[in-house]
Amino acid sequence: MPSVAIEVRSPIWPKCWKTCGNCAGEGAFVIEVLISPGDVLRFNQTIVRTETNKVTTDIPTTAAGRVISVYVQVGDELQEDMPIALLERLPAGVD
Repeated sequence: MPSVAIEVRSPIWPKCWKTCGNCAGEGAFVIEVLISPGDVLRFNQTIVRTETNKVTTDIPTTAAGRVISVYVQVGDELQEDMPIALLERLPAGVD
């Protein structure tokens, strides 16, 4: 069975971030990358931590799998729907 690649992307920011500016303000910046190529991730595991001028946010993975590539690094500004990582979906029962 061939493996399937899954692109993990950043979430869409809440509407209030764009209108009031209190949370995002100057943007959301990557302060910690918690994954590396080869890591095996569970669904909803935190992979990146971001910080704005008001909040720190954990960004989880939307799928389980083995990390093939990581596209962000500390200091990057995380945009909406931006690619964060590429995962290889693992066969059922493989952790």
